[in-house]
Amino acid sequence: MSYRARFERLFAELRARPEVTVRVAEIGPPTPEPVIEAARAVAAAAWPAGMAELYRELSSVDLEYSVAGSGGNGGGVHIPTVTDVWDHAGHEDELWFDWLVEESPDHPFTRIRPIDRFVPEAYAVLYSVPGDAPATVHYHYCGEELTPTGLSYEQWLERLFVARGATYWLQLAMGSSTKRTWVEENLERVAALFPDFVPSALHPPRPFSPIA
Repeated sequence: MSYRARFERLFAELRARPEVTVRVAEIGPPTPEPVIEAARAVAAAAWPAGMAELYRELSSVDLEYSVAGSGGNGGGVHIPTVTDVWDHAGHEDELWFDWLVEESPDHPFTRIRPIDRFVPEAYAVLYSVPGDAPATVHYHYCGEELTPTGLSYEQWLERLFVARGATYWLQLAMGSSTKRTWVEENLERVAALFPDFVPSALHPPRPFSPIA
């Protein structure tokens, strides 16, 4: 099944649940091949497997929903255009700041690219390390934290569908948490609606630590 069809199925699945209120569910049109190739040229070796396939079927995804009894919480997916993902200069004052570059020209935040702005303060991002390897998925609490998830871009997409974009689901891929906050409660509430979403199954063998 294509990525576009899977997002359409996700939207329909959420709408079919009486406990769920879908506020936004939009998929942009396919991305022209020249636009994809231009972004791939900018990304160079950091370009991950699966990205061209996704963007050939769509240009963006925006989903926001809430679950009854959650105080308005539920889930969200905000996948930007492929041009936006790789627009380094356009992310200044959002993902990285000029004073960081002044203090450290190779600050890790200057090498991150947003792939899902799921909430305003935290994103799923691609992080490219020096060398000839595709970028991998990290969790970024904007301006403060960058933590590996151990996921490739394709693995991240697969888990996104399983988790139904539940708010902060990416934290599950960083490792188990002993905290009991609205985040954990929300993940459990969404998981209760979909039997194939088992939050503990998304934990890595060992928790990841933030990049210094």
